[in-house]
Amino acid sequence: MAVIESTGGTIAGVGQEAFAGMHVRPTPIGPSTTNGSYRIAATTGTITAALVASGQLFYVRWTDATRFFVLHKFTAQFQPLTLFTAGTLTDFGFDLLKVTAVSAGGGGTDLGALVKTKMRTTMGTSLLDTAGLMRIATTGVLTSITSVDSTSIAQSLGDTQRVNPAAATEEQNVNSPNLEYKADLANGEYPLVLAQNEGLVFRNRTVWPAAGTGVITINMVWSEVGAF
Repeated sequence: MAVIESTGGTIAGVGQEAFAGMHVRPTPIGPSTTNGSYRIAATTGTITAALVASGQLFYVRWTDATRFFVLHKFTAQFQPLTLFTAGTLTDFGFDLLKVTAVSAGGGGTDLGALVKTKMRTTMGTSLLDTAGLMRIATTGVLTSITSVDSTSIAQSLGDTQRVNPAAATEEQNVNSPNLEYKADLANGEYPLVLAQNEGLVFRNRTVWPAAGTGVITINMVWSEVGAF
C-alpha cells in the first residue's frame, strides 16, 4: 500500500486503503511546468451572405517545439444582423475541430500579434503572441489550414428557421446557434492538448442562404505548459 505523508506526520492511505475522507485543495495547472494561462475574446466582422460550407472562421496554430497548448474552454456565439430570406436552413451550425499538421493559412484579422490577457501578471507572455498563429474572419472565410480531423470536438445546431407570416422572411433567433467546449478535468475528462504543428479550427457547417449576415464572438481560455 502506498501512503502520502505530510511533514506533520499525518498519513493518507491510497490505492486499496479503506475508505476515509481526505482534505484536498484543487488548484489550476501547477506553475512549475506552466508558461502561463491566458484568455482572449474576439468578434468577426460582418460575415456576408452565402458563406461557403466548411468555411474556417477562427483558427489557432501551435508551433512551439517544447511546450504544449492546453484548451480549457472555447465558446462561440452567433448574432444575426440581416435575416435570411432563402429556404429554411436544416443544419445551420458550427464545428470545432483539431488540426494534426497545420499549414500557414491566412486572411481575416491577425490576432497573433495582439498581447493576450495573462490570468496572473507574473505569468510569461503567451507563445501565441506572434503574427499568423491566431486569426479570425472579417467578412468572409479565412485561408484554410489543412489536415483537419474528420470528426468534431464540439458542434452547435441552430433552431429551425420559420417564415415570418407578416414579412414572409426567415427568422433566426439571436445568439443561436451557440457552441461551447469545456474540458471537465474534475470528472476525468482529458482536455485538448496541442503539440508542435497542431492546431484547432472553428468553422461553419453549411452554405448560408441569400441575404443573411451576422457576427460571431469567440471566447477562448487556455494554458501553455512545459509538460502535461
